[in-house]
Amino acid sequence: MLKHLPWVPVAVVMMVVSGCQWIVPGDSVYAVGVARIGQRIHVLAPLCEGERIEGVEVYDNDAASKQTAAAIAEAGFTYWEVEQPRTEAVAKGAIIIGEEAAFARVIVAAGSRGPLPDVAGIELTVRRGDAEHVVSDVFRVAAVPSYAADADPGGVEFVYNQGARSEKMLTPAEIVKEPGCAFDKVA
Repeated sequence: MLKHLPWVPVAVVMMVVSGCQWIVPGDSVYAVGVARIGQRIHVLAPLCEGERIEGVEVYDNDAASKQTAAAIAEAGFTYWEVEQPRTEAVAKGAIIIGEEAAFARVIVAAGSRGPLPDVAGIELTVRRGDAEHVVSDVFRVAAVPSYAADADPGGVEFVYNQGARSEKMLTPAEIVKEPGCAFDKVA
């Protein structure tokens, strides 16, 4: 069938290479759950026993995808970057974007370089034992489910694997049961 549609493989490769992961993620891409509660974006990262979040970076995925690797390092596409979680909940993957008090080290303050991007990339540094591994996901902020500011984060559904054919709405309890460890995924 693909010989009748020779442009399909090229289009898929171009979408993946251009940074459009939120459209065509593969099985090896790390997925997080995302929900907006009030004005705050909550992220739930499924981790396996022994894995811990060490750092978080949220960046403008659209802008970064249009740059070379060298330009990305200097361009300032980062919206928020933090390290060293202060609480066990954050270390286990319950992150609120921009909540800097939850981390001991703030590298880039939330919004100090501009507003939250429409298509946000999130990169997580995960530790298991003495090893660190980086995983990432991408989400479209406008497509994140929204709830009232007084909603209980444990009682809402998060979009998981946004933009993929396997996109689903999951509770926090369901997200933590998702198969695969962060160390099994590629960034």
